[in-house]
Amino acid sequence: MYKFEIDKIVEIIKRNNYRVVSLQFPDGLRDYSTSVAEKIDEKIPALITLISSNPCYGACDLVDEDAMNLGAEALFHFGHAQLLKKSRIPVYYIEVRLPHSFIDILEKNLDKLPENLGLVTTVQHIHRVKEVKDYLETHGFNVHTGRPEGRCKYEAQVLGCSFSAAKSIASEVDAFLYMGSGDFHPLGVALATGKPCFALDPLLKEIRSLEEKKEKFLKQRYATIAKAKNAESFGIIVGEKRGQRRLSLAMGIRRKLMAMNRKSFLIHAREITPENIIYFRKLDALVNTACPRIVIEDSPRFYNPLLTPKELEIVMGERDSYEMDEF
Repeated sequence: MYKFEIDKIVEIIKRNNYRVVSLQFPDGLRDYSTSVAEKIDEKIPALITLISSNPCYGACDLVDEDAMNLGAEALFHFGHAQLLKKSRIPVYYIEVRLPHSFIDILEKNLDKLPENLGLVTTVQHIHRVKEVKDYLETHGFNVHTGRPEGRCKYEAQVLGCSFSAAKSIASEVDAFLYMGSGDFHPLGVALATGKPCFALDPLLKEIRSLEEKKEKFLKQRYATIAKAKNAESFGIIVGEKRGQRRLSLAMGIRRKLMAMNRKSFLIHAREITPENIIYFRKLDALVNTACPRIVIEDSPRFYNPLLTPKELEIVMGERDSYEMDEF
């Protein structure tokens, strides 16, 4: 199903005479890691292949330094497009395209979609954008794709921390169509743009609206914000991962809280999990300046109210409307 580009990897290794390499997979692909390593080793028997077992949440989360310390001369990072410009050792991004076609789902669900659409997806399906766009336009839809900005590499691409491609065309469309599985990215598009978003899901073979989930999500977030309005002490979490580190933002938040006579503490962490953060449960609220997805998906699991920097602005009276936290 997944395209791991074994021949390409082998060619890179041979061309550079690498003797030790490391492989890094996101959680959703790590089940395939030993199979990929075995196929590489079969073609280059003298190679030493290392596999990272650390959690991986995106191209912001490279293990290049860890791999280097173990003697690796290169890192192969699977499942994401390049995001960081600098690394300790060469990093090769294997984006792992998926073979799914979306046309059969569209054929049965065109009546669910408004005429004026913005098209977005993640890197796994980026090669299908033109196919879907052409099909929709052939059937009378006006389809727009946004230019890549900031952390995004491709037209129409969105990340969990960047919806710039969607925002750049939001004024031109009535709704968005997200190509891919899961609810996180289409929910983010809906929140970031204020426009309805439909998920074109190749696994469930359906098109579904995210409006109900969006309303439920906003109710939950405003309830958390309300809890934090009476907080007197805050923990400001700074991510240690190079691609998630926003120390200057954290320092700015601390200065604002100090000006309001609220206690605040800077807490740095590599893995921001309820198990790691439980020791700060005496604090009234937490503000996460690392990956925004931690708050969006995992906030209910934390003992303290967990906020994004944008949500803290509502707590502090600096804004009224909800806005996604983006890098």
